[in-house]
Amino acid sequence: MIVMRKSTLTLTESGLLAVLLEQQQRKVIELARRRAHREHRRAVFWNTLTQAFRVIMARTLSDNCAKRLAGTVPRET
Repeated sequence: MIVMRKSTLTLTESGLLAVLLEQQQRKVIELARRRAHREHRRAVFWNTLTQAFRVIMARTLSDNCAKRLAGTVPRET
């Protein structure tokens, strides 16, 4: 009896499936890291911008209040 064998191996038999899955997993992890890093940079940028805006607005508001309070008040006679 003659037994015929397959000449080509399947993905699992050749080990290619494991290699492909590892590469895919590395790509997913790398993309997640990039996204987290990008979100962190964006948060730092907006926090810095917001703090600067608050400082400017606080100065403006305090200057306006000081000018109003320092002015003369008309007397009623």
